[in-house]
Amino acid sequence: MLFYELFAHRLTIITRGFWDDPDSTDSLKIEQMKWVNEILHRVTSKIRVERLQLHDWPESDFISMITRYVKECPTIAGDVAWCIKTSYEKVAEKYC
Repeated sequence: MLFYELFAHRLTIITRGFWDDPDSTDSLKIEQMKWVNEILHRVTSKIRVERLQLHDWPESDFISMITRYVKECPTIAGDVAWCIKTSYEKVAEKYC
């Protein structure tokens, strides 16, 4: 659960970065924020599903979904990877 909470928080951070990028076009900013928002929507849904144990949602399905969204907007790939990596590292630091 902690991983997904951290992941959601980091997604909001990268969205701010896209919005504040003076070298980016408005259309690219909108596209980036659109796809990060789709991921964020699924992350918050995943938190709810896991917390309430509503149904089985395999990690492999979740990863595939994120991959599909990143393929829709490859310019978010590095930032989404940062979100995943740093969220995982924080969880590993706490529990390993």
